[in-house]
Amino acid sequence: MISLMPGPVEIDAKVRAVFCQAPLSHRSSEFIRRFEAVRTALAKMTGARHVALLNGSGTLANEAVGSCLEGPGVVLVNGEFGARLARQAERWRVPVRVVEWPWGVPWDLDRVAWELNGAEWVWATHLETSTGMVNDIEGLVALANARGVRVALDCISSVGAVPVDLTGVWLASGVSGKALGSYAGVAIVFASEIPSLSRPVPAYLDVAEALRTEGSCFTFPSPLLLALEEALRRERNYSPLGTLVRTRLRGMGIEPMVEEPVAAPVVTTFVPPEPGFLDRCHDLGYRIGGESGYLAARGLVQIATMGAVLASQINGLFDRLS
Repeated sequence: MISLMPGPVEIDAKVRAVFCQAPLSHRSSEFIRRFEAVRTALAKMTGARHVALLNGSGTLANEAVGSCLEGPGVVLVNGEFGARLARQAERWRVPVRVVEWPWGVPWDLDRVAWELNGAEWVWATHLETSTGMVNDIEGLVALANARGVRVALDCISSVGAVPVDLTGVWLASGVSGKALGSYAGVAIVFASEIPSLSRPVPAYLDVAEALRTEGSCFTFPSPLLLALEEALRRERNYSPLGTLVRTRLRGMGIEPMVEEPVAAPVVTTFVPPEPGFLDRCHDLGYRIGGESGYLAARGLVQIATMGAVLASQINGLFDRLS
């Protein structure tokens, strides 16, 4: 069974082999050395000054970012994962203004500029996984920085998928189990500075302590770390695969929800051509996205090309479908 889902993703054979090695103590010198090397590699990839690694999901990474929000702020929503950021921010009981567009509609930065008045921070999703749209982070960062507003980003699906430049970004989240091509379980927080908070946060979400500490603050499974270390060595160029998926869909008369040039190279969302399309793909040996409640409620499915997906596998699916 081939995974064309945004998680779990197809795992490279070398990453699988490393994951199955005997575990290391998270307090050993070798583990700490390799832990710090992974942090350094992620910082170099994104331009972030600091990187924290936590044992958890992308939602945990966003929760850790949310724990650092203080004062009034703005959340931008044009898909499911922007909406999740809004809900997470509200749980931290900070004043939140939600600025929303329909699914798959790009941000209107002129409107955002007006909404940022009086805000101390803005939180937004870089690659909106639900729709397959790459949002205009460069424009947002320039706009916010000119107004002295801190920028926090959900980069969970964009890190490894598209170029990510966190220059001028205060905090951002990432995860091991999507476009980086490893197993889920490593939550990543990128930071331009070590946060200083006026309120206490749970120890497990203490981003400042995680950034200051050499190695992990708490128990950290070495298979997840070593698999991520190996995955970071793999070359990633997802753009041809994304183009291939959209081309083959259009060949079937199916239009993707998001068009170029803002279409994500790693996930394409669309209305299925027939009832039971998910099951049909499954019977052909492919798992595609569509079972999540937020997709099912809208009658949408998606094909993802994260991880060790090959063009021959994409063509194999479409050849069988046609």
